[in-house]
Amino acid sequence: MDNLTKQQRHKNMSNIRSYNTLPERLLRRELKKNKLYFSRNVKNIIGKPDFVSRKNRLAVFVDSDFWHGHPRRFIMPKSNLNYWKKKIQRNKARDKEVTRLLKSKGWKVIRCWEYDIKHNLKKCMHKIYNEFGY
Repeated sequence: MDNLTKQQRHKNMSNIRSYNTLPERLLRRELKKNKLYFSRNVKNIIGKPDFVSRKNRLAVFVDSDFWHGHPRRFIMPKSNLNYWKKKIQRNKARDKEVTRLLKSKGWKVIRCWEYDIKHNLKKCMHKIYNEFGY
């Protein structure tokens, strides 16, 4: 049972961003600082990657630890357990399928976790540099 009213839950969920999140802004700032230029949230590429370098055929996704079910940092909500299990499983399956489809079309795919961007940005930047051949 939810401890919030329907209106409170709606307000809470509507405040959750799908793009221009803090981790995306941090990564974008670092990319810009290092003169690596990407398009953002490209809708006509499978999975709508957060960052895209068409020249290098590189798609970068910023995955939330919660919404994408990080293996160690994801904490399952205590209420509505069936809904959340299915939701997170669908998200993880979709992530795998999007990665597979992009790779089959010749794209390189990098997935950076929200926590890693916030606490170890160099780790994510290192993955991106490797794909650029630096």
